[in-house]
Amino acid sequence: MKFHQIGIGLLIAAVLASMVALTGCPKPQEDPGMMVDAQPPVEDVAAGGESGTINQIGSTTVLPIAEKWAVAFHEANPDVQVNVSGGGSGAGIEALTNGTADIANSSREIKDKEIEQATAAGITPVEHTVAYDGIAVVVHPNNPIEALSLEQISDIYVGNVTKWSELGVEGPGDIVAVSRDSSSGTYESFKEMAVQMHGEDKDRDYGAAILKQASNEAVKSTVASGTGAIGYIGLGYVDESVKVIGVIGMDGGEPVMPSAETVKDKSYPIARALYMYTAGEPAGAIKAYLDWGLGAEGQKLVAEEGFIPVN
Repeated sequence: MKFHQIGIGLLIAAVLASMVALTGCPKPQEDPGMMVDAQPPVEDVAAGGESGTINQIGSTTVLPIAEKWAVAFHEANPDVQVNVSGGGSGAGIEALTNGTADIANSSREIKDKEIEQATAAGITPVEHTVAYDGIAVVVHPNNPIEALSLEQISDIYVGNVTKWSELGVEGPGDIVAVSRDSSSGTYESFKEMAVQMHGEDKDRDYGAAILKQASNEAVKSTVASGTGAIGYIGLGYVDESVKVIGVIGMDGGEPVMPSAETVKDKSYPIARALYMYTAGEPAGAIKAYLDWGLGAEGQKLVAEEGFIPVN
């Protein structure tokens, strides 16, 4: 009986040996606590490894930056589609709140009431400063005016001064004050810095006769077409079709022209930061996009568009 059992055992061993010979050595089993040929986690992958769609809505001042970023980032990261549209800072923040935008472009800080609305919708807006900008005061190229004080600019936009002759300027006739519309962050920034003279008179507001336009381009073209017009546009929109004038601050002194240098050193009286807001801390493709935009390549495009890089 014992010999019979031994014989069966030898037979089984022989069969197993044959199977090993035919199939080769078995593959080693993976340790469940190890990763074989593991890829690095998403946050460690270069931006080119991201994918998805990013929707940006908001400020027309930030629009040229966002458009340049979207094209360049997509070229480097074909799996990420970045959609950009304007509509104004308020529209962008509203879109972030209702979930139709991943990034809200804004040329002003988010308002307290907007934060409250976002919070009520379960959104926590996170601010990212992407550039700096000077708001240039522009007139028709034939207007001989070279500079105005903040108080004079305020008087024009409030409606206290309606003729160029009241400012000692002969020729242009009646003043046509051109402004952005109320949905614009530039409208809000100009109101605080120029119309209200940096808080010197918070009761001041735009006058009823102000001609409102929906974009920087619209303001520029309106000023360029009327010799008596005056307007304000983002520094990145300035070209030869309009004339930029100097601005004298509330402390007096010499007029200062808007430029990268005067915005950086804060000597130009009408300057501000430009923002992109996200719903909470960015992750994935959105984080990769913003990191890229705040890096060397993105900030180079900021400078090329006439704005001032943050770094």
